[in-house]
Formats: sequence, C-alpha cells, structure tokens
Amino acid sequence: MSEQQRPVVRLLAAAAVAGSVAVLATGCSVVQRQTGDAWAVTYEVSVDRPSGAELSDVRVEGAERRGDVPEVHRLGSEETGAGDGDGSLWSHDTIVLAEQRASVRATPGAGATATCRILLDGKREIARETSVRPGGVVRCRVATPAFD
Repeated sequence: MSEQQRPVVRLLAAAAVAGSVAVLATGCSVVQRQTGDAWAVTYEVSVDRPSGAELSDVRVEGAERRGDVPEVHRLGSEETGAGDGDGSLWSHDTIVLAEQRASVRATPGAGATATCRILLDGKREIARETSVRPGGVVRCRVATPAFD
C-alpha cells in the first residue's frame, strides 16, 4: 500500500466503524421499544364545566402502540365527556417506557379551570396539576418510574 492510499484507507475504516455503531445504536433502541419495561399511561384532563366542554391545543407524549417511536402527538381540539360530580373529563391512553417522560397539556375554554393527571395502569397517579387561571394552559410532565 502506498503512502498516498493510507489516509484514504483510514478514513474508510473510520466511516465503516461509525456506520456500524449507528446501526447498532438504532437497532438497540428498536429492541428497547419492543421489549423494555413499559407503562400503560392514561392522561386525564378534567374541566369544571359540564360534559361537552372543549379543550384546545391538546398534546400528549408517548407511543400509540408498543414498539412505536415515542413522540409528542398534537391532537388539537378535544371534547370532554361526563366526569365525576359537576365537571367533565377527557382521557387518552398511550405507552411510555419506564424512566421516560410522560406529558400532557391542554387549554380549557375561557372561564374554565382544568386539572391534568397522569396515571400508570389507569390507577396510580404520578402527576397532577391545575391551571393557574381560568382559560389557562394546564401541563403535567413527569418521568415514569422504573419497574420494581
């Protein structure tokens, strides 16, 4: 091998190693999404208005199905259904891997106050927030716990 060819060979070898690492890293994340510990997460937003109250700019974070890439889903406008007492409720289910971020945000109509909750397996509350002012955005964001 000539002296002129050595830098080219080194560059090609470095590129091959970098490409292999990228492929392995991508493959590992796919396997993690398929087989890693994951929570069934329920996002809830309750509003101090009767059923049929509108929520705008609704966003949730997670995967719609096991193995999907987690992302922020912009759902736009959603309508609440019957809730407990005088309020109304909207909910959405998703999948979030253990120790990853779960989040929901929504804006209630003018004059309405909203509360968001994040539940694991539909039961265990891990986050709760109430909008600071009527008509203001409500956000819940938390890292899901590790499995025991």
